[in-house]
Amino acid sequence: MSVTGASAAIRLRLAPPSVQYSSEQEAHRNSSLERADLSNFKRFQDVDLANNERLILVSANGTRYSVTVTDAGTLGTTAV
Repeated sequence: MSVTGASAAIRLRLAPPSVQYSSEQEAHRNSSLERADLSNFKRFQDVDLANNERLILVSANGTRYSVTVTDAGTLGTTAV
């Protein structure tokens, strides 16, 4: 690797990696990271809750409410 500055080039010597590269290990690691990433909520994306998951909101005084919706689209809350 070399970095060129205004007046001269600086050469860096990097130590060889201490562990040998394995494409199988890399594929397994990437797969694990992708699976974990899928379970994370993302900003600016819709959130779908299923399988009896609940949306819990907390009021200013600390009371917790579960949000519900009817088939007609009416929203409701239940203290939990």
